[in-house]
Amino acid sequence: GNAIKVKMWRFDVQAHIRHIDTLIATFSPTFMAQAPRAATRSERPVFIVGMPRSGTSLIEQILSNHPAVFGAGELEELSHIAAELPATLGGQSPYPKCLNSLTAAHCEQLARRYLDKLTALAPQASRITDKMPDNFLRLGLIALLFPGARIIHCLRDPIDTCLSCYFQNFGAGLSFAFDLAALAEYYRQYRRLMEHWRTVLDLPVMEVRYEYLVTDQERVTRELVGFCGLDWDERCLRFYESSRAVSTASYDQVRQPLYTRSVGRWRHYRSHLGPLADLASDH
Repeated sequence: GNAIKVKMWRFDVQAHIRHIDTLIATFSPTFMAQAPRAATRSERPVFIVGMPRSGTSLIEQILSNHPAVFGAGELEELSHIAAELPATLGGQSPYPKCLNSLTAAHCEQLARRYLDKLTALAPQASRITDKMPDNFLRLGLIALLFPGARIIHCLRDPIDTCLSCYFQNFGAGLSFAFDLAALAEYYRQYRRLMEHWRTVLDLPVMEVRYEYLVTDQERVTRELVGFCGLDWDERCLRFYESSRAVSTASYDQVRQPLYTRSVGRWRHYRSHLGPLADLASDH
Protein backbone atom coordinates (compact mmCIF):
# COMPACT_ATOMS: atom_id res chain seq x y z
CA GLY A 1 0.00 0.00 0.00
CA ASN A 2 2.78 2.44 0.85
CA ALA A 3 4.59 1.58 -2.39
CA ILE A 4 1.49 2.72 -4.30
CA LYS A 5 1.19 5.92 -2.26
CA VAL A 6 4.86 6.81 -2.78
CA LYS A 7 4.20 7.01 -6.53
CA MET A 8 1.41 9.51 -5.88
CA TRP A 9 3.00 11.61 -3.11
CA ARG A 10 6.78 11.36 -3.00
CA PHE A 11 8.40 13.14 -0.06
CA ASP A 12 11.19 15.53 -1.02
CA VAL A 13 13.85 14.58 1.51
CA GLN A 14 16.42 17.11 0.33
CA ALA A 15 13.92 19.98 0.45
CA HIS A 16 13.05 18.98 4.01
CA ILE A 17 16.71 18.93 5.04
CA ARG A 18 17.14 22.41 3.57
CA HIS A 19 14.13 23.60 5.55
CA ILE A 20 15.63 22.26 8.79
CA ASP A 21 18.93 23.95 7.87
CA THR A 22 17.07 27.25 7.44
CA LEU A 23 15.19 26.91 10.73
CA ILE A 24 18.42 26.26 12.64
CA ALA A 25 20.20 29.14 10.91
CA THR A 26 17.30 31.57 11.42
CA PHE A 27 16.57 30.73 15.06
CA SER A 28 20.20 31.12 16.06
CA PRO A 29 21.24 31.83 19.66
CA THR A 30 21.91 35.45 18.67
CA PHE A 31 18.50 35.88 17.04
CA MET A 32 16.65 34.25 19.94
CA ALA A 33 18.47 36.44 22.46
CA GLN A 34 17.37 39.68 20.81
CA ALA A 35 14.13 38.72 18.99
CA PRO A 36 10.91 40.49 20.02
CA ARG A 37 8.33 38.68 22.16
CA ALA A 38 4.63 39.16 22.69
CA ALA A 39 3.83 41.14 25.83
CA THR A 40 0.99 38.80 26.81
CA ARG A 41 2.32 35.92 28.90
CA SER A 42 -0.67 33.59 28.93
CA GLU A 43 -0.13 30.22 30.60
CA ARG A 44 -3.19 28.79 28.86
CA PRO A 45 -1.48 27.15 25.84
CA VAL A 46 0.32 23.83 26.32
CA PHE A 47 1.95 22.53 23.14
CA ILE A 48 2.36 18.75 22.86
CA VAL A 49 4.90 17.97 20.14
CA GLY A 50 6.94 15.10 18.75
CA MET A 51 6.92 12.60 15.95
CA PRO A 52 3.54 11.19 14.93
CA ARG A 53 2.79 7.99 16.88
CA SER A 54 5.07 9.02 19.76
CA GLY A 55 2.31 9.31 22.38
CA THR A 56 0.96 12.82 21.75
CA SER A 57 -2.69 11.71 21.73
CA LEU A 58 -2.18 9.70 24.92
CA ILE A 59 -0.60 12.64 26.76
CA GLU A 60 -3.42 14.94 25.69
CA GLN A 61 -6.04 12.41 26.76
CA ILE A 62 -4.44 12.11 30.20
CA LEU A 63 -4.25 15.87 30.72
CA SER A 64 -7.71 16.56 29.30
CA ASN A 65 -9.24 14.40 32.03
CA HIS A 66 -8.14 17.11 34.48
CA PRO A 67 -11.08 19.49 35.12
CA ALA A 68 -8.90 22.56 34.43
CA VAL A 69 -7.68 21.31 31.03
CA PHE A 70 -9.32 21.31 27.61
CA GLY A 71 -7.82 19.06 24.94
CA ALA A 72 -8.12 20.93 21.64
CA GLY A 73 -6.56 18.22 19.49
CA GLU A 74 -4.46 19.04 16.45
CA LEU A 75 -4.98 22.73 15.82
CA GLU A 76 -3.84 24.08 12.44
CA GLU A 77 -3.87 27.72 13.52
CA LEU A 78 -0.14 27.95 14.17
CA SER A 79 0.80 26.45 10.81
CA HIS A 80 -1.53 28.99 9.15
CA ILE A 81 0.11 31.83 11.07
CA ALA A 82 3.56 30.68 9.93
CA ALA A 83 2.45 30.26 6.31
CA GLU A 84 0.89 33.73 6.27
CA LEU A 85 3.80 35.49 7.98
CA PRO A 86 5.48 36.76 4.79
CA ALA A 87 2.26 38.55 3.82
CA THR A 88 1.66 39.69 7.39
CA LEU A 89 5.11 41.26 7.56
CA GLY A 90 4.84 42.75 4.08
CA GLY A 91 8.08 41.29 2.75
CA GLN A 92 9.18 38.97 -0.04
CA SER A 93 11.17 36.49 2.06
CA PRO A 94 9.48 33.16 2.86
CA TYR A 95 9.08 31.83 6.40
CA PRO A 96 11.24 31.69 8.47
CA LYS A 97 13.63 34.17 6.82
CA CYS A 98 10.90 36.82 6.95
CA LEU A 99 11.23 36.93 10.75
CA ASN A 100 13.92 39.59 10.43
CA SER A 101 11.00 42.02 9.94
CA LEU A 102 9.09 40.81 13.01
CA THR A 103 8.24 43.39 15.69
CA ALA A 104 6.83 43.09 19.19
CA ALA A 105 3.55 44.48 17.86
CA HIS A 106 3.40 41.67 15.28
CA CYS A 107 4.08 39.12 18.02
CA GLU A 108 1.25 40.48 20.15
CA GLN A 109 -1.17 40.58 17.21
CA LEU A 110 -0.41 36.99 16.16
CA ALA A 111 -0.46 35.69 19.71
CA ARG A 112 -3.82 37.31 20.32
CA ARG A 113 -5.22 35.67 17.18
CA TYR A 114 -4.24 32.23 18.48
CA LEU A 115 -5.26 32.89 22.08
CA ASP A 116 -8.66 34.18 20.97
CA LYS A 117 -9.20 30.89 19.18
CA LEU A 118 -8.36 29.00 22.37
CA THR A 119 -10.78 31.15 24.37
CA ALA A 120 -13.54 30.44 21.86
CA LEU A 121 -12.93 26.70 22.24
CA ALA A 122 -12.93 26.61 26.04
CA PRO A 123 -13.41 29.97 27.78
CA GLN A 124 -13.25 28.50 31.30
CA ALA A 125 -10.19 26.25 30.91
CA SER A 126 -6.96 27.17 32.69
CA ARG A 127 -4.89 25.14 30.24
CA ILE A 128 -5.64 24.18 26.64
CA THR A 129 -3.52 21.60 24.86
CA ASP A 130 -2.61 21.78 21.18
CA LYS A 131 -1.24 18.41 20.16
CA MET A 132 -0.28 19.09 16.55
CA PRO A 133 2.85 16.89 16.51
CA ASP A 134 4.74 18.82 13.84
CA ASN A 135 4.62 21.99 15.89
CA PHE A 136 8.12 20.82 16.81
CA LEU A 137 9.02 22.62 13.58
CA ARG A 138 7.59 25.86 15.01
CA LEU A 139 8.95 25.91 18.56
CA GLY A 140 11.07 28.98 17.80
CA LEU A 141 8.00 30.89 16.67
CA ILE A 142 6.06 29.59 19.69
CA ALA A 143 8.75 31.00 21.98
CA LEU A 144 8.30 34.47 20.43
CA LEU A 145 4.49 34.49 20.48
CA PHE A 146 3.80 32.68 23.75
CA PRO A 147 6.51 33.43 26.33
CA GLY A 148 4.29 31.96 29.06
CA ALA A 149 3.58 28.66 27.29
CA ARG A 150 4.74 25.16 28.19
CA ILE A 151 6.06 22.50 25.82
CA ILE A 152 5.61 18.75 26.29
CA HIS A 153 7.94 16.77 24.02
CA CYS A 154 6.85 13.16 23.48
CA LEU A 155 9.60 10.61 22.89
CA ARG A 156 9.36 6.94 21.98
CA ASP A 157 11.79 4.29 20.72
CA PRO A 158 12.78 5.63 17.27
CA ILE A 159 12.10 2.40 15.37
CA ASP A 160 8.79 1.76 17.15
CA THR A 161 7.83 5.34 16.28
CA CYS A 162 8.77 5.04 12.61
CA LEU A 163 7.21 1.61 12.11
CA SER A 164 3.98 2.80 13.71
CA CYS A 165 3.98 5.68 11.22
CA TYR A 166 4.63 3.25 8.36
CA PHE A 167 1.75 1.03 9.47
CA GLN A 168 -0.76 3.91 9.44
CA ASN A 169 -2.83 4.85 6.41
CA PHE A 170 -1.78 8.49 6.51
CA GLY A 171 -2.66 11.03 3.85
CA ALA A 172 -0.47 13.17 1.63
CA GLY A 173 0.40 15.57 4.44
CA LEU A 174 2.55 12.86 6.05
CA SER A 175 4.07 11.49 2.86
CA PHE A 176 7.42 10.84 4.57
CA ALA A 177 5.68 7.90 6.29
CA PHE A 178 5.20 5.99 3.02
CA ASP A 179 8.87 5.12 2.55
CA LEU A 180 11.27 3.62 5.11
CA ALA A 181 14.27 5.61 3.87
CA ALA A 182 12.32 8.88 3.97
CA LEU A 183 11.01 7.99 7.44
CA ALA A 184 14.51 7.38 8.76
CA GLU A 185 15.76 10.70 7.41
CA TYR A 186 12.72 12.60 8.66
CA TYR A 187 13.34 11.17 12.13
CA ARG A 188 17.01 12.20 12.03
CA GLN A 189 16.08 15.73 11.03
CA TYR A 190 13.42 15.88 13.75
CA ARG A 191 16.02 14.81 16.32
CA ARG A 192 18.55 17.29 14.94
CA LEU A 193 16.06 20.18 15.21
CA MET A 194 14.97 19.21 18.73
CA GLU A 195 18.62 19.20 19.81
CA HIS A 196 18.89 22.74 18.44
CA TRP A 197 15.76 23.89 20.28
CA ARG A 198 17.23 22.61 23.53
CA THR A 199 20.06 25.10 23.16
CA VAL A 200 18.04 28.20 22.24
CA LEU A 201 14.54 27.97 23.75
CA ASP A 202 13.71 29.89 26.89
CA LEU A 203 10.43 28.05 27.43
CA PRO A 204 9.91 25.22 29.93
CA VAL A 205 10.07 21.88 28.10
CA MET A 206 9.17 18.51 29.63
CA GLU A 207 10.28 15.38 27.80
CA VAL A 208 7.99 12.40 28.32
CA ARG A 209 9.16 8.96 27.23
CA TYR A 210 6.34 6.65 26.20
CA GLU A 211 8.13 3.64 27.65
CA TYR A 212 8.38 5.30 31.09
CA LEU A 213 4.75 6.40 31.00
CA VAL A 214 3.34 2.93 30.33
CA THR A 215 5.50 1.27 33.00
CA ASP A 216 5.29 3.96 35.72
CA GLN A 217 1.97 5.65 34.98
CA GLU A 218 1.27 7.49 38.22
CA ARG A 219 4.75 8.97 38.67
CA VAL A 220 4.92 10.31 35.12
CA THR A 221 1.31 11.51 35.21
CA ARG A 222 1.91 13.41 38.46
CA GLU A 223 4.98 15.02 36.89
CA LEU A 224 2.92 16.03 33.85
CA VAL A 225 0.17 17.62 35.92
CA GLY A 226 2.72 19.42 38.08
CA PHE A 227 4.62 20.65 35.02
CA CYS A 228 1.40 22.25 33.78
CA GLY A 229 1.13 24.16 37.05
CA LEU A 230 -1.99 22.32 38.18
CA ASP A 231 -3.07 20.57 41.36
CA TRP A 232 -3.15 16.79 41.25
CA ASP A 233 -6.41 15.12 40.20
CA GLU A 234 -6.89 11.34 40.32
CA ARG A 235 -9.05 11.43 37.18
CA CYS A 236 -5.90 11.84 35.09
CA LEU A 237 -5.08 8.19 35.87
CA ARG A 238 -8.45 7.14 34.43
CA PHE A 239 -8.05 8.96 31.12
CA TYR A 240 -9.63 6.03 29.24
CA GLU A 241 -13.00 6.84 30.85
CA SER A 242 -13.13 10.20 29.06
CA SER A 243 -15.95 10.70 26.56
CA ARG A 244 -14.15 13.41 24.56
CA ALA A 245 -13.90 12.87 20.82
CA VAL A 246 -10.49 11.82 19.46
CA SER A 247 -9.98 12.10 15.71
CA THR A 248 -6.36 10.94 15.38
CA ALA A 249 -5.03 7.48 14.54
CA SER A 250 -4.85 6.76 18.30
CA TYR A 251 -8.61 7.06 18.86
CA ASP A 252 -8.87 3.41 19.98
CA GLN A 253 -5.72 3.23 22.12
CA VAL A 254 -6.70 6.21 24.29
CA ARG A 255 -9.94 4.43 25.24
CA GLN A 256 -7.94 1.67 26.97
CA PRO A 257 -5.90 1.54 30.18
CA LEU A 258 -2.16 1.75 29.59
CA TYR A 259 -0.52 -1.36 28.13
CA THR A 260 3.07 -2.31 27.26
CA ARG A 261 2.56 -4.52 24.23
CA SER A 262 3.65 -1.76 21.83
CA VAL A 263 7.04 -1.36 23.53
CA GLY A 264 9.76 -2.96 21.39
CA ARG A 265 7.23 -3.97 18.77
CA TRP A 266 9.83 -3.38 16.04
CA ARG A 267 11.66 -6.57 17.07
CA HIS A 268 8.93 -8.62 15.39
CA TYR A 269 9.99 -7.02 12.09
CA ARG A 270 13.76 -7.09 12.62
CA SER A 271 14.53 -8.61 9.19
CA HIS A 272 12.36 -6.06 7.35
CA LEU A 273 13.60 -2.81 8.87
CA GLY A 274 15.85 -1.76 6.00
CA PRO A 275 16.89 1.91 6.44
CA LEU A 276 15.31 2.06 9.91
CA ALA A 277 17.82 -0.41 11.33
CA ASP A 278 20.42 2.31 11.88
CA LEU A 279 18.05 4.11 14.23
CA ALA A 280 18.40 1.27 16.76
CA SER A 281 21.63 2.85 17.99
CA ASP A 282 19.70 6.04 18.83
CA HIS A 283 17.69 4.36 21.56
